[in-house]
Amino acid sequence: MGDGFWIVLIFCLILLPPILIVLLIRGIVLSRRRRLRERCTASAEGVAVRLASRGLDRPTVLTAVYTVDGRVYRVSETLKYRSEAIRAGKIPVGQRRIPRMGPVEEGCAVTVRYDPAHPEIALIEGNDGFRNV
Repeated sequence: MGDGFWIVLIFCLILLPPILIVLLIRGIVLSRRRRLRERCTASAEGVAVRLASRGLDRPTVLTAVYTVDGRVYRVSETLKYRSEAIRAGKIPVGQRRIPRMGPVEEGCAVTVRYDPAHPEIALIEGNDGFRNV
């Protein structure tokens, strides 16, 4: 076995564990969100009451209130973003982060999906993704 084989083997052994860990975490997050989405079959109109940003390198937390059978509930999630290129003509010069659920600010209406058996278990519809900073 030549030196090239050992270099490739060592390279794979160094890179493989972090890649597998990232894929495992991604799978767990997707599975958890999918189960929550399946559980939350009813929906209600809610209002975004707080958009808490704790700096550039920390996630923004969106808090919404919604009413079910006369009771007021509160749900908080980190706001998920998608990336859009900022261009000067055809040349990309930067990135802009845009909330996945569209423009959101305090006081705007949001759709909240909740579990009919346990209305306190809820999620904000359209806020799916991984990037939260």
